[in-house]
Amino acid sequence: MFIIKYIFRFFKFIITEISALIIKLIVLGIILIFGFSYLSREKKPTIKSNTFLEVDLSKKYNENLIDSPLDFNTTSTNFYQLLEKIKFAKNDKKISGIVLFFDGNTLNKPQISELGEVLKDFKTARKPIYSYGAYIDNNSLLISSYSSATFMPPSAATSANITGYNKEIPYYKSLADKVGIDVDVIHVGNFKSYGENYKRKTISPEYKANTKRILDKTYSMFVDDISKNRNISKYEFSKLTLSGDLMGGTSRTLLKNKLIDHLKYYENFKKSQKMKNTLLIERYSIPEIEKDNQIAIVYANGEINYTGDNKKVGGIITPRRLITTLEKANSNPKVKGIVLRINSPGGSALASDIIYNTVRSIKKPIYISIGSVAASGGYYIASGGNKIFADKNSITGSIGVVSLIPNFKKLTEKVGVNMEEISRGKDADLYSVMSPMTPEREAKIYQSNLRVYDEFLTKVSYGRNMTKEQVHEIAQGKVWLGQEALKIGLVDQIGGLEDTISSLATNLEIEKNYSVIEIPYEENLENIFESFSSPFVKLNTLLNFKEQSNLKNIVKNDELLFKPILYMSF
Repeated sequence: MFIIKYIFRFFKFIITEISALIIKLIVLGIILIFGFSYLSREKKPTIKSNTFLEVDLSKKYNENLIDSPLDFNTTSTNFYQLLEKIKFAKNDKKISGIVLFFDGNTLNKPQISELGEVLKDFKTARKPIYSYGAYIDNNSLLISSYSSATFMPPSAATSANITGYNKEIPYYKSLADKVGIDVDVIHVGNFKSYGENYKRKTISPEYKANTKRILDKTYSMFVDDISKNRNISKYEFSKLTLSGDLMGGTSRTLLKNKLIDHLKYYENFKKSQKMKNTLLIERYSIPEIEKDNQIAIVYANGEINYTGDNKKVGGIITPRRLITTLEKANSNPKVKGIVLRINSPGGSALASDIIYNTVRSIKKPIYISIGSVAASGGYYIASGGNKIFADKNSITGSIGVVSLIPNFKKLTEKVGVNMEEISRGKDADLYSVMSPMTPEREAKIYQSNLRVYDEFLTKVSYGRNMTKEQVHEIAQGKVWLGQEALKIGLVDQIGGLEDTISSLATNLEIEKNYSVIEIPYEENLENIFESFSSPFVKLNTLLNFKEQSNLKNIVKNDELLFKPILYMSF
């Protein structure tokens, strides 16, 4: 007995010491992060005359602004700040031009369109814009086409991959059958295809038609832009592209077909253009001027969750977070109007409706700027704004509802687990991961989704001044490009973030005297540490998947299962 008691005390001591050590290491880590961040802060550079700004497009120019206690990177630049810096540099006498490095380009097509408009305006100051890189694809070619000239190394190891399009969509039904997992997908809207790859073995005709239409129009706009910017024949460029002659090519292939301008190594290129002074655009600072008339930018970036406030701010939109940020802008007496920048494929139906209600209730005008995507729940929120702007390549619409209900009965039987069930009350096990889906239950969930769909139509019809019947015709889960959405009334104008801001300023009659502020999301240390521990928690859940509660946690991605969701079709 004494030995057992001694062993217990020993293990208790060991656990206590390990826990204390972990806490000390965490505190030490925080101190080191603060110290290194402070010591590594760069001083404001002195800009010499004849300086070229370097823009590395492989860096991620986020569509967000986060105030984090652990972020000491004073030179970080988001997408809006990138645009503003280039606009300011246009009239900066010390800045002679810009160099864009397109290797590893991370910009999507709507961002390229917005940046392209700013670059075109920059060139009116008779300052050159050069593009340089060794690897080029469709998006890199598109952004380089806004340059004054494009250079690539004269090497056979360079890569040119310009193509039509290719989209591969995995279907998991056969795998799920082998593993023993069933997923019931209950949707309202024949084109609402989210989740069908868990229920079907092949693509549905509606999903295929919708996707092909989007890809065809996207390709057509790509050809239009390249032919216009490079002053070449649309027909010849499209023929060359679809023939495959520009796939697996080199810089010499592109030069031969007039898609780039020069073959030079970067150092030789710099000497030929007499570029003695260069500066990364992240280190280029512009004066911040706050005026009495202000327009506030608020970001809605990521999936829409009803819960998830304890997760990192980066890619999750929750009602509390977004509403808090909107109210900050609304309560600021200097803010005369708000631009809500949306990049979201949707998510929770409930969260979308709550945010929509706040957008409608704010008395100050709210203009919506759709980035790469504001579909399903993202469009639900957008429809509450006074005016909606979208790029011609933006993805929007997808007005429909879907529920995904997984079932693990066969899987548990395969691994030797017999799940006995005791319940009282009809449909008490409706959302169980063990109970089979019956026609009666499916009808009940469908009716729930149908009510959400009807509410979705009502809110959009009210916001867009259309009848529910008109909205239903263009809804049913159909996805639209910005250019199409303009024709059918889902958006008001084609334009980017800058266009949205200037239009709002004009309508507020403050266009000659206003400034723009960005309202950041505040991230606390608790959220950061919980995000660090999240992978370990998920691993522990996976290792203990035989418990029914843990089975739910493995597959339950916040609001994306069991509940009606407004999520983009693809």
